[in-house]
Amino acid sequence: MRYTYTNMTLLTRRLIFYALVIIFILATPPTIFYAMGYTFDWQKKALLQTGGFYFKSSPANAEVLIDGENNKTTPRLISRLLPKTYSIEIIQDGFYPWRKNLEVSPKLVTEARNIILFPKNLKPEIILTNATTTVQDWLTSLEDKKNQMLAKNIASTSPGWLNNGNDIFYLDSSSFILYRQDLGEFIKEQLSKESLPKENYKIINSSNARFLVLDSRGALYLLNKETGIFEEIGSQVKDAKFSGDNKKILIQTDNELWILYIEDILIQPYKKAGDRELITRYSQPISQAIFYPNNEYIAFVVGDQIKITELDGRDARNTVDFVSVPSPQIYFDAPNSYFYWLTKNIIFRIRLES
Repeated sequence: MRYTYTNMTLLTRRLIFYALVIIFILATPPTIFYAMGYTFDWQKKALLQTGGFYFKSSPANAEVLIDGENNKTTPRLISRLLPKTYSIEIIQDGFYPWRKNLEVSPKLVTEARNIILFPKNLKPEIILTNATTTVQDWLTSLEDKKNQMLAKNIASTSPGWLNNGNDIFYLDSSSFILYRQDLGEFIKEQLSKESLPKENYKIINSSNARFLVLDSRGALYLLNKETGIFEEIGSQVKDAKFSGDNKKILIQTDNELWILYIEDILIQPYKKAGDRELITRYSQPISQAIFYPNNEYIAFVVGDQIKITELDGRDARNTVDFVSVPSPQIYFDAPNSYFYWLTKNIIFRIRLES
């Protein structure tokens, strides 16, 4: 009995050992492939390497739908997706949805980090009634207004000037070269090296000392900081603005909005310095356009409608009808995150949820 029991025990152990070896051999390749991001596509009958999505929205905790199926809430990394194009919806009650068709590529994560959901029902504050000035002028401090009057006196003969704090930037009336001077007239610095054509100009600057000048004919020039020469970057331009991150220029014509990238964009969708992109076009005139609420969205006015559109041009751009009021003028106070509009001599403002 002892001999039989011992041999049966040894046989059982061997069977268990060999079974575990077989399981290990069978399970190891799928485990390795899984760890490397591969999955089996039963429709194509092939082993494919997967990719993923990353979504971040404001406000957060918005529902993520991929091809109509719930994938929890933002911010969210969604991995192990087969390479193909998916229908994406980011939704939250009381807000306009964000929709886009986005492609997943093998070994890569497709990102949408600048999703903003805009409220459907706004509750703006009335800030001023019987307004007799623009929003920007109303927000300008008495000290800044004093500086502007000093700058105007100094540059009274200039074909174009701009006051910024204690500095005045102006075009010399004889040479049409750009200078910086302090309001005390102690410092004078030449900023450009070659003359501009003899026209009247609007000067536009950024927070990192980049300069645009827009002439009365609609020609737009950007000062090359390396060469000190103004280079023409647009014609038939109505207005232009630098983005808050100083990486883009919003160019407005009568019926179109364009973005010119002046620095590389290193988050998706990637852009190279020098890339130019049409954002939107309307048959009606576009009366005003500004960056809002961040550097990835533009608020603009068409007729009596304030609209907001995104810069992300992958698939269709999400655009919402934000406010409808008679002949609005818009302004964004970026330091305080307030968006203003003036209509019928009444100034309203609103701040979006973050």
